[in-house]
Amino acid sequence: MSKIERIVLQELRVRPNTTAEIAKLCNISSDRVMLQLRDLNTHITRLLGYEKDPITVSSNGAWRVDGIAGLLRLNSQVELEVVPKFLEPLNASWRLDFFLLAVLVKTGHLLVHDDISAGAQDRGDLATLIARSFLNLYAEYQRRPIRGYKRVQQADYAIDGDVEWESLFLPEPDGFRMSRLELVQQNPYNAVLAAAVRILIPEVADGDTQAQLKMLSHTLGKQLPPPAVFPPLPQRHSSMQHAYDLARLVVEGLGLDLKGGTFTGPGFVLSTWSAWQSLCEEVAKRALIDHKVVGQKRWLLGHRGDEGKEPIYTTPDISPLKDRTVEFLLDAKYKTRVGKNPSINSSDVYESLAFLTAANVDDIMLLYPSTQSVVDQPLGEWSEFDRVTVGKSVIRGFEVQIQGISSRRGFEEIVAGARRALVADCAPLT
Repeated sequence: MSKIERIVLQELRVRPNTTAEIAKLCNISSDRVMLQLRDLNTHITRLLGYEKDPITVSSNGAWRVDGIAGLLRLNSQVELEVVPKFLEPLNASWRLDFFLLAVLVKTGHLLVHDDISAGAQDRGDLATLIARSFLNLYAEYQRRPIRGYKRVQQADYAIDGDVEWESLFLPEPDGFRMSRLELVQQNPYNAVLAAAVRILIPEVADGDTQAQLKMLSHTLGKQLPPPAVFPPLPQRHSSMQHAYDLARLVVEGLGLDLKGGTFTGPGFVLSTWSAWQSLCEEVAKRALIDHKVVGQKRWLLGHRGDEGKEPIYTTPDISPLKDRTVEFLLDAKYKTRVGKNPSINSSDVYESLAFLTAANVDDIMLLYPSTQSVVDQPLGEWSEFDRVTVGKSVIRGFEVQIQGISSRRGFEEIVAGARRALVADCAPLT
């Protein structure tokens, strides 16, 4: 496999001369680079349901990314590593932070394993991090491999199984025809695991990890292609659920489609605002242990039409309920107003007022990912940067620091910071 060149982009930051740089690396024209980028944008928009291209190019060849992050293959020689705006590309641990968030969004649960980060700073490509995590998850429960029952037909003179009785009178040359159930390794679940391994092997940059994947491929044996619709893992194999979920993620999101000698991507990509929303909800659930935290709860705002029969609902991201009542609301936001000092966008203010009116509460906190360094704002800390008061309604904007979430007890630090910020708000605002 030829060496893959990596172009690092950070969300919402302009990277100058990118078109010319890629054209020189690949020894192709700038027009050819733009055609490849057009194809990549098309795939991403279809995958994530976006209406606008996430990667835009200015007239002088500068590139800008908005709304996505991850590992994207532009062609057979260049991959784009897109860093979310709330992670620092100069900090080598950003890939671990991103990977943890990606798995949370894609599978609905966190994979926090301290051993994943061992040596990861030197093996920093996302494919290798994913492969190491997958290998660790599989190794935990490899003594209980996924096996399924298969009815096997055979002929023998030693009876061991269900005999087809007509063959007792007219046996075949090899014996009596029988069928029996056998536990076999070839099944749709292992097919998904094996497909993930096959995808990862050529993508990882670390030789040791690649060798472990090849050993696992041999262990899984020959499998059929994975099914078009992934079957749920049987309850008896629930111990392998995390490994299976991660394998599905790889097969769905890391597959590189090789057509006509060019890669059409995308690779491992996610929507940044969606990732942030999922993280905020997960943190709130763990921080407010004495509340029932409901995501996307519908609140009745009013009715439409002369007769008022058509209801109008609003859906804040997070509604913490206690004794079936709500005392405050939380809403995950991604972008603040552009300027020297961050502030809450006017559209977010209007939307927040609708949330408060519908839920009949006075306090809502808007949660934005912090772009400050961990030196200025430690991991897990909430920093209020803006407050809007309309009558009794109070809308507050907070920056939340998550850089370092993949460090030892990093997620616990984020939950602890949320608990400190939120417990005080369980009482009426003063």
